[in-house]
Amino acid sequence: MAIEENNEKDITNNESAETASYDDYNDKLMVKKVVRKIDIYILRWAICSMCQAAVTSALTLGITRFFLGVAEAGFSPAVIDYICLFYSRKEMTMRYGIFMALSIISGAFSGLIAYGIVLIKGLKIKSFQLIFILEGIPTIILAIIVALFFTKGPADARFLTPKERLFVVERLRPDGGVDEENHTVIKSQAKSAFFDIRVYGYVFAAVVGSIPNSALSYFLPTLVSQLGFDTVQTQLMSVPPYLVATVVMLSFSWYADKYQSRALPILISDIISIIGATGMLTTSATDPSLYKLRYFFVTLISCGVYSAQPIIYSWITSNILGQYKRNITIAVGFTLANVGSVVGILLFQKTMAPAYTQGMILALSMMAVQFVIVVIMKFHLEHENRRRDLLILSNNNIQLSESELKDNKLIREKAMKIVEYEPKFDEVLCDNHPNWRYYP
Repeated sequence: MAIEENNEKDITNNESAETASYDDYNDKLMVKKVVRKIDIYILRWAICSMCQAAVTSALTLGITRFFLGVAEAGFSPAVIDYICLFYSRKEMTMRYGIFMALSIISGAFSGLIAYGIVLIKGLKIKSFQLIFILEGIPTIILAIIVALFFTKGPADARFLTPKERLFVVERLRPDGGVDEENHTVIKSQAKSAFFDIRVYGYVFAAVVGSIPNSALSYFLPTLVSQLGFDTVQTQLMSVPPYLVATVVMLSFSWYADKYQSRALPILISDIISIIGATGMLTTSATDPSLYKLRYFFVTLISCGVYSAQPIIYSWITSNILGQYKRNITIAVGFTLANVGSVVGILLFQKTMAPAYTQGMILALSMMAVQFVIVVIMKFHLEHENRRRDLLILSNNNIQLSESELKDNKLIREKAMKIVEYEPKFDEVLCDNHPNWRYYP
């Protein structure tokens, strides 16, 4: 009996400790308030979108679109930040890929919806008005669902038990899942975000990629329409490039997480899109015999452009240590990317039809610039990782022969064995650097 009583006391004490630890993390996460009222963003966007059905002039359209942009501005950064609360760094890319895949698929469904609406006869309102209304109603329903079920983080997730919440919080602790509340830490991380040269590299790569990305999102049907399809056929033929791009993007995102490699899949994505853009520039836009080939090139551009974006943002969130520093970088990145979107929507104007040469040249240039930036970042990070690994070995008085100094893999393995037992985190993550998962 005494043994059983002692066991019961131990269990009670353990549960109390777990509850205290859980409550401590819960309080910190509640203070952090990472969720930026995602449901409010969605609701405001839906209302502004539906208001477009009532516009009667260019002025009212401009005003409505302005408020639509204001409503949408914080949504993507908030979602990216929210994902960081539940998944570790090695799981980020696939989750970002799924989030962005939904955006791509929505483009495909938009084409199908537009096709269906065009076929409806006898409407009292114009087709474009009905589109805005049909897109707004389910968005409002989604805002209600988000308001009811989304939580501020794993520590207060209603769909998890207290022990499961504690497990999730502890699992993410090595990734910096729990933030510091010290204002000195906030200031130092904010300062670091603006003075870290690598942050500018990540953000610049994201911004130049946003230009062809936004252009494609707006003008893919326009490019398809130049391949001999009428208005109705264009809506249908715009769907396959979106669907193929989604599959390719998710495959690349899976690879990035599986092998903890960021630079390589981004570079491959850029090469694919560069081949597609080059093919569009070197084939005649007025030769019907080349329409199928040009359609293939449009699909290649879609696959490459869309695949790079989630990997770049996961590269940012994986490499930047500190929640505040990461949040600032994400916010700045999306803000500048929206500026890039302004450029993107100007690439394929009607005056450039049917070849859209100027717009395609600019899009190709941005893909090439992104490729160069990623190559530079890759070599810089590999050099920095090697330097840090050698420093770890040196601090532990481990000598290497000349042949061993030429073997980066061996150096990393030796450093890994040491870092594994030390409370250190290697902020500079490059591809599959083994030290990436350690946090002080």
